Formats: sequence, C-alpha cells, structure tokens
Amino acid sequence: MSYHPAIRAVVAERLIFNYRLPVEALREMLPVEWLEPQEVNGYAVASFCALDLRNITFAPMPAVAGFRSISCAPRYAVCDTSSGAAHPAVYVNKRYTSSAFGSWLTRLSCIAPHPHAPASITREGRRIALEITGGKASFQARVKRGGTLSSRLFSNGDAFAGFISQGVTSYGRCSKDNFLTRIDLAKTDAGYEPLDILAVSSPIVDMWERMGGVLDSAFRTTEGLYEWTYLGLRPMDAEQHSENNFSEGAVDVRLPALSPPCR
Repeated sequence: MSYHPAIRAVVAERLIFNYRLPVEALREMLPVEWLEPQEVNGYAVASFCALDLRNITFAPMPAVAGFRSISCAPRYAVCDTSSGAAHPAVYVNKRYTSSAFGSWLTRLSCIAPHPHAPASITREGRRIALEITGGKASFQARVKRGGTLSSRLFSNGDAFAGFISQGVTSYGRCSKDNFLTRIDLAKTDAGYEPLDILAVSSPIVDMWERMGGVLDSAFRTTEGLYEWTYLGLRPMDAEQHSENNFSEGAVDVRLPALSPPCR
C-alpha cells in the first residue's frame, strides 16, 4: 500500500479568470457522466487559476520553509453525482508548475505529473501581469487592482468566495487509463477582490471561446494556507465507482483540515 503525504503551501497570491460557458458545451467535454456542469445563473463556469505558492512542504511539516512554484490549471466547476446526490466538485484535466524541481518530483512519484511551464507574476503600481509559457499551458494576462465588478456569474467578491470554497474535491486526468485522481483541498483564504481585466490571451481561452465562452470576471486573493491530500484513483466507469472504491495501491489519507471545508 502506498502512502502519499499531504502537500502544504502558503499561497502568496492567487489569480482566477472566469469564463461563462454554455452548459451543454462543458457537459460534452467532461470525461464521465457522473460529473455534470455546476450551473451558476444558467451558465457553466470555466476558470484559469494561477497560484504563487511559497514554502511548499509535505505533511506533517508546517509550511514555513520549502520550494516555490507558480502553479496553474484550467478549472471546471462540476457536480459529482456518483453517490446519487449532487455535490460541488472541480474537474482539472492538467496541472502545471513553474518549478523544474517540482515537475521532476511529480514525474518521479505521482501518477498525474505536472509539466514544467515557466511563469512570472510582475507588478507595477496597481497593475499585475501574469505570463505563463509552455505550449498548451501558455497564458498571458494583464489586470488592474481596484476594479469594478461587472459579472453575470458573481454579484461581488463574497459571492465568488462562496462559489470557490465549494471546490473541496477535484478530479483529474492521470497516466492510468480509465481512472481519475481524486484530491481534496483544505484551505484558509483571505477575501477575494475583483480585478479590471486589461488583456487575456491563451490557447485555452481560444478553445473556450470556440465553445461559446465569454470572459466574465477575474479575482485575486493573497496570504492563503492550502493543504492538498491525494485520495487515490476513481474508476471512470460509473458502475465501478463508489465512495469507497479506490484502485489497488491507493490509500485514503485524511489529515485534519486547516479549516472546515464548505460544501
């Protein structure tokens, strides 16, 4: 039986760019029927999330020293219906890291390796520039703090915080056919502030726009404390899927949450 310690990090900064998608467009791209689009005001939500992670460590070590990574991923809000009831969750088809060491480590020890994608976050006054390079992970954006929110999805920063807090459980692609990884996130966050979006470009954004997606909003938070716990592999076949059905070699590791997860 393998043991995967939880990963802990300080989130110095988190930037999230949200797109409104037609519900059916997202439904068609989800890998399993038991994951369904989570609707917000009649739309599905696709987001690009970038996290400036500091002091990355493995439990039980506290996040007071460790390596750094600007990590990013496209994030899709879904409902997990495998138990009969619908529970908010997240589908992440790929995660990327700016840390060459972190990428090597995930290739060595993780069934869902994180490709290396160099990244930077720079600031000039109230303006912030995000630059991620590396093929499919490429993402460039310029935003300005002190923005006025104009969103069809979220009425204010608190509404977005409530939405994002529901994403405790995430499912993702891995190197093993017909299985998805499951990772649970326990976190503390500061409030989310809306940002004025000056420019966004990315192959991922191009795909969302071809699906009928529309740029809706961007938010920023700082000084979070996150802990990710790997909970094994889930079969993609709905008939095999159950709350306690993990693949051989995986273990359900549940460490004390940093804060009560919001469902």
